Amino acid sequence: MTNIYHATPYDISASGFYFNTLAEYQERSIKHRNEYGDPVEEYEIQFIDGDNYRLFGALGVNQANLDKWFSDFEKLETDETIKAIYLSEDLSYAMDGILDCLDDVSLFEGTALEYTESYIEDTGLLEQIPENLRFYFDTEKFARDMVLGGDISSIEIDGTNYIIQAF
Repeated sequence: MTNIYHATPYDISASGFYFNTLAEYQERSIKHRNEYGDPVEEYEIQFIDGDNYRLFGALGVNQANLDKWFSDFEKLETDETIKAIYLSEDLSYAMDGILDCLDDVSLFEGTALEYTESYIEDTGLLEQIPENLRFYFDTEKFARDMVLGGDISSIEIDGTNYIIQAF
């Protein structure tokens, strides 16, 4: 699906325009005039429809960084988009630093408890505990402690839960 954007002028004597690409925005904004024939120079960029609306908002896309949005972020894969949203919303990363950190974030689809169960199985954590004591291990509390300790974080995007572990 092609994303649809709107350039809303701060000049109240001018009307805005819709666009889909950076080239289309640049072409239309250069020719854009208000009702007095003066050039319109400043716009609020709005996301109207399409994919990555949450990332668009999290990054605070505006006229100054619109080219970076189109070149680096608009076409990110789903997993990369989720990681970028997490880095921007939860860790307050700036747009310039996000792409360098995507590989440092591990993504798991599910709840904290599901992640913890998978973690325990993958690492063999319970294998290190004597067999007669394994039944006393509380996975739910371990999951809670991982969240509270900052080892993992959760984020919900479009009704799907993701667990994120940043290294």
